[in-house]
Amino acid sequence: MNEKNLNVFIDFGSSKIRLGAYDNETSKNIFISERDCVSNFNLKKFDINNSTEIIRGLIKSAEKKIEKHINKINLMIDTPDMFSINISIKKNFDSKKNLPNDIKSLLNEAKSLVQKNYHNQKIIHMIVKKFIVDDNEFFEIPKKEINYDYLILEIKFICFSNKVWKYLQDGFNKNYLTIDNLYSSSYVRSSNYSNLFNEFNKKVILDIGYGKSAITVFQGSRILYFNILPVGGKHITNDISILLKINLEDAETIKKNLNQTETTFVKKEHKTNDFNSSDLSNEVIHARVDEIIKLNLADEYFNKFFKNIDTCVLIFIGEGSKILNNNSIYLEEKFDFFSKISFFEENTTSICDSGFNFNQSGKFQEVNFLQKKSKNKGFFEKFFHFFR
Repeated sequence: MNEKNLNVFIDFGSSKIRLGAYDNETSKNIFISERDCVSNFNLKKFDINNSTEIIRGLIKSAEKKIEKHINKINLMIDTPDMFSINISIKKNFDSKKNLPNDIKSLLNEAKSLVQKNYHNQKIIHMIVKKFIVDDNEFFEIPKKEINYDYLILEIKFICFSNKVWKYLQDGFNKNYLTIDNLYSSSYVRSSNYSNLFNEFNKKVILDIGYGKSAITVFQGSRILYFNILPVGGKHITNDISILLKINLEDAETIKKNLNQTETTFVKKEHKTNDFNSSDLSNEVIHARVDEIIKLNLADEYFNKFFKNIDTCVLIFIGEGSKILNNNSIYLEEKFDFFSKISFFEENTTSICDSGFNFNQSGKFQEVNFLQKKSKNKGFFEKFFHFFR
């Protein structure tokens, strides 16, 4: 296999690292593996020393299997400080117009504006939500010629700390690896899994990880909303540990064992001292899951978005959601717009496949300015390929 046809993806989580290697010509997975790890992506407590050794072992195993040297990887990662920015940018025109060129100009202007105001952040995703040409909305660049007086672009940026980016580069350099592309793991995985639920018009994907949760909202194939919160599975473990006065290892065991029961997470009224350890653990889990849902869904945006009755599914993914597998979730009445709640069982293959699929096809909304292309290609050339 030619080295140019090798595409390697690492999904770097706080508790697991997954590696997938692919042949671009056949689109086949030629190596898959995962290892447990302990990493801290918090900016003030950043630590991937243990994970650096684990990555080295994964790379060596992959190289032995595929008989090729690996020096470039695509990195999928979420950190607690990641966030998204929504921008609406407008330009009036009173002279000669060219829609593709005007869009390019506004995209450049928006990107420069974000970089200027968030100079300590790295833009890792730039997503065009829609175009407004005069009073007309478009979700793709219009193919027909249009006369217009103004143009508005609504754009979403997903940003990543420059300091964390530098720490990651240094860590991977120790293994003689270059990060070719940097992706938000939750965004990439959600974009891939969304296609499996096309019978629903609106899809809310809640990724509960070890140290964070992320929510991505789609209407059809279009992403409308993305947010990350620093609340995840480890907070449930900490709560159980404190309330039951046990160590974190025992608390983690109790938490994981609960997904083998038929418990329903509903809020109950209890008298003082009327808890056993199972009751209390269930209450803790319910409270945290309820908190994650409320923090993500209880705002004016969703009140407006779900105002019209439509088919809508809530999909749980991520390591932290595995405690819910055999349990049902109680949602408050104001969230009864979901016609189905689904627990999507991820594995190493589906996670790495998400990165490969995203890298190969891209998303039609995304300005993929991070891809390294030949010098003859323009900055936004790939963007216009997505909006064909």
